[in-house]
Amino acid sequence: MPPSMEGFKPFGIPMRELESVDLLFEEYEALRLADYENLTQEEAAKKMNISRPAFTRLYDKARKSIAKAFVEGKAIIIQGVVTLPMITGTDAKFATKRWSQLNLQRVA
Repeated sequence: MPPSMEGFKPFGIPMRELESVDLLFEEYEALRLADYENLTQEEAAKKMNISRPAFTRLYDKARKSIAKAFVEGKAIIIQGVVTLPMITGTDAKFATKRWSQLNLQRVA
């Protein structure tokens, strides 16, 4: 599920004065599944269609990026791509778009 925002920044500091930390969409998704949805790493890895060790690497990198932003007062920029199924007749096709350009309504 794409995030509803493109990032976060420290309160009271103009964005032009901040350095930023990049958080990939896949890292965001790992955090969302493990910490917000309370899935085990095994369950979350299955939802993301990746191995459990790959999930652990994404999750660890996400936590370190967020910790760095909090401790050093940096903005967090969420970026990456989302792959959505686009069904046409009986053919299933996939379109890849920047998540920030997507209509956030669910694809039925």
